[in-house]
Amino acid sequence: MEPVAKPAAVDVGEFEIINSPDDHPPLQPTKGEAISPMGTIYIEAQVKPDYTGNVAKLTAMLEAIFNSEYVQTIQIDHEIIGAASYAECFFPDCLQSLKAVDIVGAKDGDEVILTKRYTIMVNSYKLEDRKAAETHEALSICGEAMLLPSIKLDGAWERLIFDEEIKQNLVVSMTNILRFSYRPGRNPMSVVNRLILLSGPPGTGKTSLSTSLAQKLSIRMNKKFGETILLQLNAATLLSHYFGQSAVKIHSIFEELAAQSVELPNTLMVLLIDEIESLAASRETASARSEVHDAVRATNALLTGFDMVKDNGNVFVICTSNLPGSLDAAFVDRCSRHINIPQPSSAARYEILRQSIYRLVECEIIKSPEIPLPTFVSAKCRLPVDYKTAGCALRRLAHKLEDNGANGQLVSARWLSQLAGIALANNLEPNAICTVDDAVQLMDRYVDRNCGRNNHREKGRKRYLRRLNQELSDTEDERSNTAKKLRHNPRMGSSHIQIDSYMFGNSDPGYMEETANEELAKLRQNKANKNAKPSHEEAQEIATNIRSEWEGHGGCECMFIIHNRILDYVEHGIPIDRYGFC
Repeated sequence: MEPVAKPAAVDVGEFEIINSPDDHPPLQPTKGEAISPMGTIYIEAQVKPDYTGNVAKLTAMLEAIFNSEYVQTIQIDHEIIGAASYAECFFPDCLQSLKAVDIVGAKDGDEVILTKRYTIMVNSYKLEDRKAAETHEALSICGEAMLLPSIKLDGAWERLIFDEEIKQNLVVSMTNILRFSYRPGRNPMSVVNRLILLSGPPGTGKTSLSTSLAQKLSIRMNKKFGETILLQLNAATLLSHYFGQSAVKIHSIFEELAAQSVELPNTLMVLLIDEIESLAASRETASARSEVHDAVRATNALLTGFDMVKDNGNVFVICTSNLPGSLDAAFVDRCSRHINIPQPSSAARYEILRQSIYRLVECEIIKSPEIPLPTFVSAKCRLPVDYKTAGCALRRLAHKLEDNGANGQLVSARWLSQLAGIALANNLEPNAICTVDDAVQLMDRYVDRNCGRNNHREKGRKRYLRRLNQELSDTEDERSNTAKKLRHNPRMGSSHIQIDSYMFGNSDPGYMEETANEELAKLRQNKANKNAKPSHEEAQEIATNIRSEWEGHGGCECMFIIHNRILDYVEHGIPIDRYGFC
């Protein structure tokens, strides 16, 4: 059979969709019938640099493809172009990249998602490598106006690593705020202030998050706004360069911003103000200290400026601050959202370190590994033989950096992202071939030399490694004897604080089995059958109760492993401590 030839590209604008006699409108729920919750899958389609076609028509064609029978499933953050599972879709050749990037409005923990359960929203875009049109002299203080989405910020959003769902929540809330406020052809109305504040210690990624958010909004909102312009203003620089005139300059910036937003109603204007505390410092504190009045006038001008553009639905202002406690109360009150960006958690530290290693792999400074470094989720569920692998070593390093970085400073995302490069620059021999394992060891050595260490924790770690090596060197007959000895030798610290602890924390797996036996005895007594076996639901309940007790005695991240081991013991009698350590 001859292979099916790929059809030539067609201009979808020349066709109209005609309903066949068999087509019917979707069934509407009857009165009183519950409507199943449905979220939205957002798909981003990046076109090639030489594309000159109609983006709106391309978007309509892609949405038709994703709503057709040819696409049944999708994976988030997986490249669709070239994937075998989409071979019959015949995507246009003009596409550089095609990815599902987000699910909004519903939780789906499955790796593969059924598309029929969701609304499909496609945003097609082309990366810009040119400046925006000349701006007014008043806005020249903000530097060059950047046209978004920009090639300079391509991939910046994906490279940012934060805890919880800071990025997704930001995009959803900012998209809604812009949607509420943008009313083309109608009287302006400010439903919610399009002013947000990102605060946190230096180096946590506030500025990078702000510029990347602007880039993401330029893609997500491109069906409403044809263009997006980013203006960046450093408040400290403005105050120092125009001392005594800062209030006048601030007023002129917002005055011109308001005028341009009216002239360009279909252009989203994003103003990023870094170090806003320089312009929005508390006036009450300044008056009490008899400080320079220029700073007070600057704050007044800033607040007036925000009010000037509050009804302009295509103006969006992002502010960052390292000192949120010093900000004027009236400014904070005007912010629709105040988001604190914390220092990275253990999971975020691991992923930042992992990402920095792979950047050096891309630069061919580190040899590409045969086995990829695992994600944090994969690395935290390890077997005894895995403790010497680069993934586990990197995870121990991430936990080691919980308290202090170089010279006792707090560990910031910025410092973590540079750690691999700094460590290799200081310790790597010229022309040496560096593997991922070597890189992690050099990073660990650099941290030992330059960062504060807890000697008590380090001694405990060495004791653990000696015990683990003993466990691994035991023959099969000796292993149970070693395990029994270790059960009578309590460890210091709980496993969620000390990463080198066993996954059982301070709980004795033998005691867990005894508890399970007691629960089984009660169950059999209630059933008046000493040989009765628990149902799966009863076994799940017993396992959940014991696991909850384990969590209260220093449980670590291996919750599902512990739960399944208890379940195996309850249902099949398989020992809980059958593998020794995690």
